[in-house]
Amino acid sequence: MRTKTPFLADRMLDAAARLFGTQRFHEVRMEDIAAEADVGKGTLYRYFNDKEELYSALLDRASTQLLARLQKETAATDEPRPRLRAFVGAIIAFFDEHPHLFDLIQRAEVLRGPNFPWKKTRERLLQLAKELFDEARACEEFVIHDPETAALLLLGGMRAVIRFGKRPRPRDLARRIVDAFLEGNALKMPQLECRN
Repeated sequence: MRTKTPFLADRMLDAAARLFGTQRFHEVRMEDIAAEADVGKGTLYRYFNDKEELYSALLDRASTQLLARLQKETAATDEPRPRLRAFVGAIIAFFDEHPHLFDLIQRAEVLRGPNFPWKKTRERLLQLAKELFDEARACEEFVIHDPETAALLLLGGMRAVIRFGKRPRPRDLARRIVDAFLEGNALKMPQLECRN
């Protein structure tokens, strides 16, 4: 009996990610993935029973990689604002490096309803954002009055930036996002009488 190797599984997942990133899910066949990974179809089926299982494994791997990256990036400093910038920067960089992921996540969300594979990751991202807000409050650096809503707004705003923002990304994008998030985008104007 042959043993499964993580390297080979990763190679097949990388191939699947490339194909899912350029074609619709239903267009990608297991045969295409095997050819892209330069493995036999039987080898692919030994690791993954079907395309759905491979798809779930791809999302699971991305989740593990993203959360590990966030842990590493946010651990580099103890100060709340730089930690929040590291959090934002790591998420943007990760999705820029894996442009197919949003479409895969969205597909899972639509087809599988409330128990889609990325749900736990999304919940963990919201929790991490709220933990960063709590740390800032404890350090008296800034206070977020409604952490639940604020976490949703931050992640939703980052999603829009990732999907529709300019490329190449400005080097200070994470700082700009955090500053706008914490300080707002509107300037207070002197009191002027509004004219109708």
